[in-house]
Amino acid sequence: MEKVKILWADDEIDLLKPHIMFLENKGYHVTTANNGRDAVDLVKSTEFDIVFLDENMPGLNGLETLVQIKNLRSSVPVVMITKNEEEAIMEEAIEVKLLIISSSR
Repeated sequence: MEKVKILWADDEIDLLKPHIMFLENKGYHVTTANNGRDAVDLVKSTEFDIVFLDENMPGLNGLETLVQIKNLRSSVPVVMITKNEEEAIMEEAIEVKLLIISSSR
């Protein structure tokens, strides 16, 4: 059975090592990226089963990265992760997803 491939993009990826090790010990294959641009490049070259994506990254932020990932691979599930509790961010992420879905029809 092939391992589930996870891409985890976060500018503080080193702080997430315990979580990554936990997932790897459970049999998942975790690839990491320190920024949105690297995450997009990885999605271009590799098919991931799921993407964990930090909302707040310098350069290409989480929402911009989400748009580019969904334009490349619209069916890959993306879990947005943020410490920010503003509902506007969640609403914007949902709007981005709905726009991508409607434009692909």
